[in-house]
Amino acid sequence: MPVLVIVLSLFSAASAWREGQLVAAQMQRDGLDVATSLAVLVDHHDEAQAQAELVMINAELAHLQVALTDVRPMQRPNEVESAVAVSLADGLPRWVVVTESLQERDAFVRRTLFVDLVGGLVASLVAFAVAAAVGRSLVQQRVRRLIQHLQTVGLGKYPDIDVQMGDDELGTLADAMGVMTHQLRDARADALRSAEDQRRLELQLRRADRLSAVGRTVAVFAHEVGTPLNVVVGRAERLCRAAHPESVRKDARIIAEQGARIADFVRRLLDYSRHDDGFEMVPVDLHEAVSRAVALVADRANGLHVTLDWKSRSHQLRCLGDPRALQQVVSNLLVNAAQASPLDGVVTVSLLQCACEQGTHRGLSSPHLHVVVEDQGLGIAPELKERVFTPFFTTKGPDEGTGLGLSIVEELVQDLGGLVTLEDAIGGGCRMVVHLPSLEASHG
Repeated sequence: MPVLVIVLSLFSAASAWREGQLVAAQMQRDGLDVATSLAVLVDHHDEAQAQAELVMINAELAHLQVALTDVRPMQRPNEVESAVAVSLADGLPRWVVVTESLQERDAFVRRTLFVDLVGGLVASLVAFAVAAAVGRSLVQQRVRRLIQHLQTVGLGKYPDIDVQMGDDELGTLADAMGVMTHQLRDARADALRSAEDQRRLELQLRRADRLSAVGRTVAVFAHEVGTPLNVVVGRAERLCRAAHPESVRKDARIIAEQGARIADFVRRLLDYSRHDDGFEMVPVDLHEAVSRAVALVADRANGLHVTLDWKSRSHQLRCLGDPRALQQVVSNLLVNAAQASPLDGVVTVSLLQCACEQGTHRGLSSPHLHVVVEDQGLGIAPELKERVFTPFFTTKGPDEGTGLGLSIVEELVQDLGGLVTLEDAIGGGCRMVVHLPSLEASHG
C-alpha cells in the first residue's frame, strides 16, 4: 500500500509538472502572437503615438502587460515575456514586449497535483479494500477451514474435508491434507486392531498363567486334602450306621455332607484348571449334545420344582467341538438357571442358527449357532453383569455355589472358538447365549 501511494504520487507530480510546462509554452506562443500583432500596429509610427496606442491596449488586456522598450528584455522568473522588434518613424529599433504572470499557471498546477494525489489515495484505498475482500473470500476463509480441519485432526478425529478448495495451490494443499487424513484414519484403525489383538493375546496369556497357577495349586491342594478328606468321609459313613445313637448319626451325616461339598469344590477346581485336557475337536450334532445335557440336569431341576422346556427339534445344526465340553457348558448353564428360577418356574432351552453383531465382531461366521438358556428369576443387577464370568464370583448364598460355574463355561466356549453373552430375558430373568461357529458355514 505505501509503495502504491508513492508511485501514484510521483506519477501525479510528473503529470502536473508536464501540464505546467505545456501551459507555459502555450502562454509563450500566445504572447508572441499578441506582440507580433502589436508590432504591425505601431510599425513606422512615431514613439509618442506608439506609446499612446500601447497604453490604451494595455488597459484592455487585464492579464497581459504591454510595453515598448529600447532593448530586448531578459526572461524573468514566474513570468512569460514575448518580444518583437519594430521600426518607428525615427528609424531607431524598438521592442514590443508582452508580459504574462505565471501565478495562475502555478495555481493550476497545484490544484491538479492535489486532485491527482487525493484521487490516487482514494483509488489506492478502494483497491486495497477490494483486494482485502477478494483475499478474504478466496484465501482467508479457505485457510481458516484448513486450520479448523487440522485442529480437528489434532483432537484425534479424522473427518473428510467437506468443502471444495478449487484448483489453485490451496486446493492442492487441501487434497494433500485429505489424503493425509485418510492415511491417519487407516493407521489409527490398524493401530486399534493391533491393540485389540494384543489385548486379547495378553488376556490369553494371563488366562494361561492363571490356569497354570490354579493347576499347580489345585494339584497340591488335592494331594494334601484328598487323603484326609477320604478318611473323614469314610469314618463319617461308619458313624451313620444304625448301631450308633441318632445324635451321632445326625452329626455324622452333617460331616459327610460337608465332606462331599469339599470334594465337589476340589473337583470344580480341577475342572477349571485342566478343562482342556483331552479336548477332541470333531463334528458335533449340537441338538444331540444339548439333549444329553437336558437329560442329565432334568432330575436336579425337578428337585428344585423347575421345568426344563427344550424347544429345538432341528438335527441339522453341527459345530466343530468336543462333545463332553459342550455337554458341560450346557449343563452348567441349566443348573445355574434352575437355581435362579422360582418354584414352578420354567427354564427355556433353544437352539437356532442366526447372525448377530456380537458374534460377527468376534470373528464368528455369519450365520452361526446359538444355544440359548433363559430363566424366570430376578435377573442380575447391571453393575454386576461384567463380573459374572470372574472366577469365584457368585450372586448365590454362601452355601449354594462356588462361583466357578460360569468361569468354566466361558473358558470352555472360548476354547471351542465361540463366546458366551449375558442378556436380560423378556419379562425378567437372565438369558445366556452361547455363540458357536457353524460347521456348514465355516466349510461353505
